[in-house]
Amino acid sequence: ESPYDAYLMGHAGTAASAALGIAMGDRMQGKKRYSVAVVGDAAVGCGVRGFRHAAPAAGRAAGPGPLVPMKGARTRRGAAEPARLPEPLPPPFAMDASLVLLLTEAEAALAGLSAAGIAADTALFAPACAALEALHSCRLAGMDVGLQDLYHAQLGAVARDDPRAMAGVMLWRTAVAFQRGYARIHQRPFDLALVDAVRAWLDAGEVAVASADEGADAIAPALDLLPAQRIGLEAWAHFAADEREWLPPLVRCALLQAQLEALALPDGRDGRLARVLAPLYLAARRQLAVPVWFVSAYWQAHRARYRARLRQALRDGVWEPWLEFFLLGVRGAARSALIHLHDLARLREVLLRETRGIPNAALLVDALFVNPCTSVARTAQAVGRTLPPAAALIDALCDRGLLCEITGRRRTRVYA
Repeated sequence: ESPYDAYLMGHAGTAASAALGIAMGDRMQGKKRYSVAVVGDAAVGCGVRGFRHAAPAAGRAAGPGPLVPMKGARTRRGAAEPARLPEPLPPPFAMDASLVLLLTEAEAALAGLSAAGIAADTALFAPACAALEALHSCRLAGMDVGLQDLYHAQLGAVARDDPRAMAGVMLWRTAVAFQRGYARIHQRPFDLALVDAVRAWLDAGEVAVASADEGADAIAPALDLLPAQRIGLEAWAHFAADEREWLPPLVRCALLQAQLEALALPDGRDGRLARVLAPLYLAARRQLAVPVWFVSAYWQAHRARYRARLRQALRDGVWEPWLEFFLLGVRGAARSALIHLHDLARLREVLLRETRGIPNAALLVDALFVNPCTSVARTAQAVGRTLPPAAALIDALCDRGLLCEITGRRRTRVYA
C-alpha cells in the first residue's frame, strides 16, 4: 500500500516479530530509522513475544528498546496523518570552532544567571519572567496578546463574550505550564509523563475563560495523538533520556526543540509546547538553576530567521545554522535575564521604601510582583486581612501614586 512497506502479512505476531528483526538489523548496521508494525488491537497478543523484547534488555535499563509498543493506537483508512515522521535524532552535523566558542559563551552566560538567581529571591521574580516568556512565545505563535490579558485572565476579570478572553487564557496557561513544569522537574524525571502534563496545561480545550473560582487547576485533558505522532514523541523522549551518545546539553536541547516542532502535535503545532519544554530539559540537566528564562523574546525579535533556520534543519538536513541561532538566543537571553533580575530587585527596593509606614504594604508589594493587577479580595488574601483593611491599603497606595483603578467600574474594580 506504500513504497515504504517492507511487505504485507496477515498475522500480527509475524508483523511485530518482523518489525523487531528489522529494527535490530538497523541497530547493528548503525542505521537511524523507524520500524512500524501496523496491527489490529485485538491481535496484538500474537506478537507479545516481540513486544516483550522491545523493552530494554536486562542490564541496559538506561537505553530504550528498538520497538515502541503503543496502546489504543486506532486509525482508519483515509484518516489524515503526517506524511512521514521526522528523521531520528541525532542528525549529522559538525561543530566547528565558531560553534564551540558560541557554545562555551552560552554555557557561561547560563552559569552566571544561575549563580545570580540563587543569590536573589527568584521565587518572587520568577512569575514576571514566566509571563514574559509566555507573552513572546504566544506572539511568535501568531496571537495578538499583551501582558494585561494574562493578568486579567489570572484574576478572572474577563467577560465570556470578550474575543481576547481565549488568547488571554492561553497566554496564562503557557506561563503556568512553565512554572508548574519547573517545580515538577526537581521531583520527577524529564519523561513522557512530564510532556503529557505540560500538554494538558497548554491545551485550552473547551474552556474559553477561566473564572476566579476555577483557578489554574481547571484544565482540560490534552488532545489525543495520532499513532505516528505518538511514535515520534516516544522516540523524542528516548533521545532526551539516552546518554549513551554524549552531546552537550545545550546542543541536545536545540535538537529536541526543533524535532518537537516538526512533529506538529495537535496542541503544540504553534510551537509553544517545544518552547516550554526546552528550558525544562535544561533544568533537568542542571543547566538552568533558576526559572528565570525568556528566550522566546529573542525568537520573536528574529522570527523570520527562527522559521528559516528551522526549515533548513528539518527539511534540508542542514543543522549548523539552527544550532548557531539557538546558541545565540540562549546567550543573549541569559544576559538579558540577568539584567532583568537586577532591575526587578531594584524596583522592589524602591517600592518598599515608598510604602514604608503603611501597614501590610510589604506583603502587597510582593504579591504585585506575581501579578501587578489586584482587587480588594485578592489583596485581602495576599495580606491575610479582611476586606475593609485591604481596601484601606489599596487606597493608601493609590494616594501615593503607586496604584490606580483601571476598569472605570464602580464594582469589581481592578487596580494596577
